[in-house]
Amino acid sequence: MSRTVRFLHTADIHLGIPVQGFSGAAKHVEDMLREASFLAWERICDAAITCDVDFVLVAGDLYHEEARTVRAVRFFKEQVERLAEVGINVYAVYGNHDPVGKEQSILDMPENFYAFPASHGECIEVHDSSGTALARVLGVSYQRRWDSRRLHSMLRPEDGALPNIALLHTALEPGNSRYAPCSVEDLTDQEYVHYWALGHVHEPRVVRDKMPVIAYPGTPQGRHIREGGVGGCFLVELGLNKTPNMRFIPIGPLVWQEIELSTAEGDAHTLIYNISDVERLLEGKAEAFLENPMINTPVPLADYDWNPDGYLIRWVLTGRSPVHEHLIGNSDDLDLARCLDEFQYREPFLWTESIRIETGRILPGWEKMLETWPLAQKLESIADALLNDDSLRDKLQESLGEIWDLNYDPEHPKDTVLPGNREAVETIIKQAKYLVYEKLLEGGGGP
Repeated sequence: MSRTVRFLHTADIHLGIPVQGFSGAAKHVEDMLREASFLAWERICDAAITCDVDFVLVAGDLYHEEARTVRAVRFFKEQVERLAEVGINVYAVYGNHDPVGKEQSILDMPENFYAFPASHGECIEVHDSSGTALARVLGVSYQRRWDSRRLHSMLRPEDGALPNIALLHTALEPGNSRYAPCSVEDLTDQEYVHYWALGHVHEPRVVRDKMPVIAYPGTPQGRHIREGGVGGCFLVELGLNKTPNMRFIPIGPLVWQEIELSTAEGDAHTLIYNISDVERLLEGKAEAFLENPMINTPVPLADYDWNPDGYLIRWVLTGRSPVHEHLIGNSDDLDLARCLDEFQYREPFLWTESIRIETGRILPGWEKMLETWPLAQKLESIADALLNDDSLRDKLQESLGEIWDLNYDPEHPKDTVLPGNREAVETIIKQAKYLVYEKLLEGGGGP
């Protein structure tokens, strides 16, 4: 019986492409944004050495099209050579951003690097230093930018005598002909595969946590605000007839985060009245964030020392308060981010990507308007009817579609449905009522 095999699963490194949107940043921040993808790959190799893994898997999009330069390839090669010194191999498939149809031979690669072909699926048996077979790694690369082939069907181990790990770059959407179409069921039905090491989705995600495991490690370094959170890779220990042990190793030098700030919080003594109040709010929240940043990962964190070099923040100002008129009336020359400039020089630094204004003017209270405004009274009666009239509630459910689960299990929640209980429906109807009320008043439809 083979021993447990330990490996790193990474993907979507996009080596050489800079983090987006660094206009106006201090030079050291701008330099870091340019170099972040290189540093991420270097730290993946650091983690492989520190964690003493048997091999590293790269599930596609190692490079990013136009960023596939001699410098990027040379840097990748130098880090792989570091792994060769300690006996760690790297196995990779190419994805939609670096398909095999593109030129692959800018530089000769070290012997400990193997890239799977695009013409057919291939299986490599991995051995330890004594020659004992540890596992099999299977993979197939993209031929071109879009690959409609059912690549997963090319990855068929001969038996289950060793842990079988399949590398696949896919959107995991059976109807998407661009990115190796397949479903979760297609992968679970594939005989003898124990771990599907996927790439393409930039958010870390464990689709299935039991054999066969199906997992995306996400991109180790987000390139923009839509790729927020901590980037990293999976440290996996896999053995036959054992529960897979997965840990997340944070890697990303930079962390994107969107932070919402309400200008309407507090009592009459702490309301936000002017621009100085907003600046103090931003400064206070920036200090608090640096003291206690939140890290959310799909699996437990590995015991691994990591600190980011910096945080890239998009602030969103919300709420109804007296400062709204100042924010909207002076939008051309606000430059609120100036109050946060000094945070660029902290360790780790905090850089403001943008500040979005989504505030609103203060509106009359609902209860007051309910006494005097016929339209508010009409909204209230409609909401009451939807809550209490069974026939109307049935029509509401039908018009909204199959979003309710009448047998909702809180122990096993579903992402695609809402609990079909009275409390959930009541909350949605009340929120809809207040939203209509606000839109009517904002549009000048009040009494």
